[in-house]
Amino acid sequence: MEADRLAQLGLMVQEGAAGPEVVLLLHRAVVNPLTRRPVPAVTLALAEELLIPVDPPELVGLPPLAVDALTEAPELEARLLAGFDEHVARLEAMARTLEALGLQPSVDAGTLELRAETQVGGFRLLLGGDKLGRLRVLEVHRAGALLRSEVGTPFSPQQYPDAAAFQAHLAAVVGAAAPRGEVGYGELAERFGPAARPPPGGNLEVVSDFTVRGERYRFVAARVRGRTFRGLLAGPDGKKWADHFQLEDFTGVADVAARALGVSPEEISWLEGDDP
Repeated sequence: MEADRLAQLGLMVQEGAAGPEVVLLLHRAVVNPLTRRPVPAVTLALAEELLIPVDPPELVGLPPLAVDALTEAPELEARLLAGFDEHVARLEAMARTLEALGLQPSVDAGTLELRAETQVGGFRLLLGGDKLGRLRVLEVHRAGALLRSEVGTPFSPQQYPDAAAFQAHLAAVVGAAAPRGEVGYGELAERFGPAARPPPGGNLEVVSDFTVRGERYRFVAARVRGRTFRGLLAGPDGKKWADHFQLEDFTGVADVAARALGVSPEEISWLEGDDP
C-alpha cells in the first residue's frame, strides 16, 4: 500500500476527510511573495499513486507528484519547492504578457492565482490563470448578467503575438458560448430602466431553455391580455404541461418544470442567462 511505503520513508501519514494525507514539515519554508507569509508545512492528498497539494492555498493547483518516483522524504520537499518556484516565475511571466496585450492583471494574495478582466464586444470576460501557466475564460457577463462559467479550454497567452490576435481568440470563445442576436430581459431592464413596461395590449413572450438528465426542454409563456398568460412546457417527446395563469400566481419556471417532470429543481440546468 502506498500509504505504508510513504510512512516507511519517514513521512507523516494521516487519515483525511477524503482519504490518506501526507503532512510534510518543510525545512525551507515556502514564502508567499505578496504577503511574505511563511508556510511551514504542506498537506498532500494521496490519490492512487499521486500526491496532490491540498493545503496551503498557495500550493493548491501545483502538478501532482508521482509516489513511485520518491525514494526519500527530502526529495518530496525538493520537488514541491521547485514546483512552487516555477509557478511564481510563470505567474510573473503571465502578468507581463497580459500587460503587453493590453490587460491589467491582478494576483490573489492568498491563492497566488492571476485574474484579469476585459471587454469583447458587448461582453465582459473574467480570465483566470492556473498554476501551470495557462489562462482560461472563467466567466462571461452581458449587461450585468452571468451568461456562462468555465468557457472553453485552458490556453497559453504567450502564443498570441499582439492584442488583436488575443482579442480574436477571446471573441471566438465568446461566440461559441453565447448565441448572437438574443436579448435577455435583464439587459432590457438595464438599458431602458425599471420604469419601462410593455403596453397592455402588446405582444410579450418568454422563452426558457434547460436540460434535465440529459434531455432538453423548453418553456414558453405568451401574454394573452393584461396579466393573463398561457404557458407551455415541451420536451423531446412532446408537451409536458400547458395552462393559463395570472402573472402574480405563477410560481416560477423551475417549480412548474420540477412538478411536471417529477424532478427536483436542483436537477435543472439552464441553458441561457441566469436561473429564471
